Amino acid sequence: MDRRRESSSNGLRMVRQTAFLVIVLGVLAAPQAAWSGEKEEARKHYDRAVELVDDGQLEGAIVEFQRSYDLTRHFAVLYNIGQVFVSLARPVEAVDAYERYLADGGKRVPPARRAEVEKEIVRQKARIATLEFRGLPRGAIVRVDGNEIGRAPISASVRVGVGKHTLAASAEGYDSAEKEVIVAGEDHKVVELALAKHVVETPPPPSVTYVVSAPPPASPAVAPAPRASAAGAAVEPSTRPMSNVRLLGILTGVAGVAGIAAGGACWWVGMSRNDESKDNWSTNPDKAQSLRGEAQDYLTAGNTLFYGGGALVALGVVLYIVGAPDDHPATPSTHAHLMPTLRPGFAGLSAGGTW
Repeated sequence: MDRRRESSSNGLRMVRQTAFLVIVLGVLAAPQAAWSGEKEEARKHYDRAVELVDDGQLEGAIVEFQRSYDLTRHFAVLYNIGQVFVSLARPVEAVDAYERYLADGGKRVPPARRAEVEKEIVRQKARIATLEFRGLPRGAIVRVDGNEIGRAPISASVRVGVGKHTLAASAEGYDSAEKEVIVAGEDHKVVELALAKHVVETPPPPSVTYVVSAPPPASPAVAPAPRASAAGAAVEPSTRPMSNVRLLGILTGVAGVAGIAAGGACWWVGMSRNDESKDNWSTNPDKAQSLRGEAQDYLTAGNTLFYGGGALVALGVVLYIVGAPDDHPATPSTHAHLMPTLRPGFAGLSAGGTW
């Protein structure tokens, strides 16, 4: 911290020391006719900048030095601007001012001064980090510490001084994004600023109230006429429950499925016993013989349950079909019959029938 204050004090001292030199260089470099009103205005701004430096008001001094340079375009003022930026700990602006000073001054810059400035440029560049922005939609406005630096895509790296910086981006149709980064000298950081698309909530549709009028009075209910059979007799709709035969068929089928399942279990156990018997045949023949007997018993039981269950399923299907209700009574068919007849004066058989 003490070293930084010492550097700042040295920078301010150098600004004051070079103030008179810059004015002299400006006088020598310009012809006599150049001392117009514009030159006088530039000198006023320069003198005011020097006073501000003496008072420690460096931000105001930058404005006055820049105005003087804009009026004269004299390269020597850039040296003063670079010195003030160094004192303000703004290395990016300091490097830019120094490099322009050397480029515009060319051979007019004394060798000792050029060596001094080049050394200071190296020192200031060590305090600069670079940022690379990614993930931004095209045309998004990017700001660093509140200052707009361009629109995405930003191909070149952005230079910033060491320390904390606030990065922000915004674009039409997207929610703005902001984040803080802390960088050290010569860092290079890739910054991902993801902008979410702005969702506009649409208001719900207005509610609609429907008015329903009362229905007209119902006419007296008329019971449907019963169906008539072929013989002309009325037949009521069938409301009979499931027949006992069909119910018996369902129970028989369920019992058959259970028998098949039990047969499958017995078959699986029998096969397992048979495999165990084979495994023990060479080491324990008695146990192998016992396991083989158990396997035969289980296989026999499994076959019996398979066949019995299958028969029950088939019987259940037959009973279910036979027990189906008949909603349409059959039409009386043609038939004939004989019956004994006994009455006074006659005994015999009488014939009758329908056709």
